[in-house]
Amino acid sequence: GNLMADVILSEANPIFKSRTGNDIDFVLLNHGGIRSIISKGNVSARTAYQVMPFENSIAVVELKGSAIKAVVDFLIESGRAHPIAGMQITLEPSGKLKSIKIKGRPLDTNRNYYVATSDYLVSGGDDMVFFKDALSVSSLDYLIRNAMIDCFKKVDTLMAKVDNRFVRLK
Repeated sequence: GNLMADVILSEANPIFKSRTGNDIDFVLLNHGGIRSIISKGNVSARTAYQVMPFENSIAVVELKGSAIKAVVDFLIESGRAHPIAGMQITLEPSGKLKSIKIKGRPLDTNRNYYVATSDYLVSGGDDMVFFKDALSVSSLDYLIRNAMIDCFKKVDTLMAKVDNRFVRLK
């Protein structure tokens, strides 16, 4: 899941920046949209179709910084590993929110953020109703699957890594 989020950040950001002059700040996808694992071995366009069989396209939503707290609350309360990239959420051992960082910086509630996601989620899919508070929505006319295929063509080896995108301290 986080690989898909990373792919969207790397592949969609240049398109969004060329059209708007802005960068994507972070990516949020839904766990339920992933339909297959990526097994060891050759990765191809077929792999991308297995992982993402839907015709979901990438959309970039502009949200107020104050609205990002609703996004994070949803992620904490959902109990699911929704894929994210560009964001780090740290919880106290009790489960209480400790910090939110976007691109390595603390959340600034006074600025706007550009969040890449799927058109399905923008429309409130998977109960992600916080996207209704969008200041703007930009469709990139770029399928998530095609972003994956484009990335696969550029990378010789996909490396799985565990990082601290969503951490509960002990």
